[in-house]
Amino acid sequence: MTNARDRKGIAMTKHTDVIVRNKAVVRAYYDGAERGDISGFGGFLHPDFEVHAPNYLPWGGTHRGTEIFLQGILPQATKALDFGRFGYERFTAEDDHVVVLIRVGVAGTDALIKISEHWVLKDEKALSLWVAYYEPKALMDRLESSAASSADC
Repeated sequence: MTNARDRKGIAMTKHTDVIVRNKAVVRAYYDGAERGDISGFGGFLHPDFEVHAPNYLPWGGTHRGTEIFLQGILPQATKALDFGRFGYERFTAEDDHVVVLIRVGVAGTDALIKISEHWVLKDEKALSLWVAYYEPKALMDRLESSAASSADC
């Protein structure tokens, strides 16, 4: 017969397993970004996936669907951000929520910025991502410079 302590231990183990699996899903995203290959991350996205990014970015706003994320948003973001200069500041998880604070280079500059990314997962798939940029001036300057260069062509 299983006693109350055993059931609690089993429940805690299952809870811990969910957190470990959720962190592995999110880590797969950053691993792909560092390798310069995010195409494999599509299998980790929930069919109802949505992303929220600040409206001041060219890829900002709320976007729904895996295709827009993989084909539209990520190519723009990875062009502006240098994941060769990537690192974790914090990586935490609780239940189906994973919060990651990263530092990443701004492409074509020496600047680093911090980005806080808040993931919600369901059944080991990323359901949503909310992104906040801390002190994005270097990124904004780079985007404006790129836009001006494109307009001159």
